[in-house]
Amino acid sequence: MEGCYALFVCALYELKSGGAAWRAHLAAIMEELHFISCLADPDVWLRPAQKHNGTNYYEYVLIYTDDFLCISMDPKKILDSIGMHFKLKPKSIKTPEVYLGANLGRFTLAHNPSKQ
Repeated sequence: MEGCYALFVCALYELKSGGAAWRAHLAAIMEELHFISCLADPDVWLRPAQKHNGTNYYEYVLIYTDDFLCISMDPKKILDSIGMHFKLKPKSIKTPEVYLGANLGRFTLAHNPSKQ
């Protein structure tokens, strides 16, 4: 193999400061998208939004390393905006079933069955 080239790929998270650099870069992107970090948990991001019928609500993005859980009327739009900064498309956008070991699902409020 003498004279051949080798390409080594090293992820940033292998560096001691890689985690901090990733978080700072991601925080800059989230702030550019007008999200603010929650005081109780800096990996929970929120911003005010409005439904099509005029009702105000908050959109949330929960981040764990490189996993994103988006709670919004249009989560794909938010995830596409984040992915655009990395020039990549998310591998899978789907309704979450598990997040950080907790089972997730839809439920109806007993006192207001029209709300899910």
